[in-house]
Amino acid sequence: MPRKRRLLIIDSSEAARSILSRELHQRAPDLEIIVCGSGSDALAAVERYQFEIITTGITLPDKDGYRLIEEIRQTEKNRDTAIFVVSSDMNSRQISADLAASDAVTAYFDKSEGHRTLINFILNYLGDDQDLPIKVLYVDKSATSTAITTGILDRHEIDYLHFRDATEAIECLREDLDADSACSFDILIADLMLTSRVNGFELIKTVRSDLGLDQLALPILLMTIEPGEDERTDFTAIFGAGTNDFITKPVDEDDLLQRLHTLVAIKRQNAALNP
Repeated sequence: MPRKRRLLIIDSSEAARSILSRELHQRAPDLEIIVCGSGSDALAAVERYQFEIITTGITLPDKDGYRLIEEIRQTEKNRDTAIFVVSSDMNSRQISADLAASDAVTAYFDKSEGHRTLINFILNYLGDDQDLPIKVLYVDKSATSTAITTGILDRHEIDYLHFRDATEAIECLREDLDADSACSFDILIADLMLTSRVNGFELIKTVRSDLGLDQLALPILLMTIEPGEDERTDFTAIFGAGTNDFITKPVDEDDLLQRLHTLVAIKRQNAALNP
């Protein structure tokens, strides 16, 4: 099943910690929220848990916020976690230009915009399931594979549109982009073996090149068969075509849900950071 989502709030103000944690819990009750008022407490938390987002102020009672971020980036569990610096002085990012240049800070948030705006920003980045249901474009000609995959999607109330032919899926995407410049689908799931006219690789190349949807605008999960003992998966071709990830058939339910969760988060995080 998808991993438990965790958020770490680091703020020297007890009132700020209380307000954020309370309202986030109301909006996203399944989100585990841990709050810390000092750098030392925060380091203990990041050593123990993996977080999806960490928010931190710059001035803490025992540690500089930028120094804390450097130490978080050295931990095994949270070296790649999204870290937001929340500050009332947006020019403060210039204090640590080297740190900003290294992408250690994922985003800066101006505290003057208010805590509700910060909460919306966090939930958009996470991809709150209650507000943003997943929308899947699924392309597969196999009746057996389609029955298994759509059964999983149905059980978890995931909205999808299924096509057996890649050309029909491409036309659907064109119409979707014509109606709204941004792609409304969260993810494309495509089988490698489609029709003789357009296979999975050609579908992906069309999406990436002709339609101009990159790996952030529309993540793609490619489905392949398990290779035989004398075969091997051509990873270079799979990822070179523009695939974000792949999964082997027969599809495992937990594996599919985990990959969907991860890839959909990619699109929503990009949308949150680039509104």
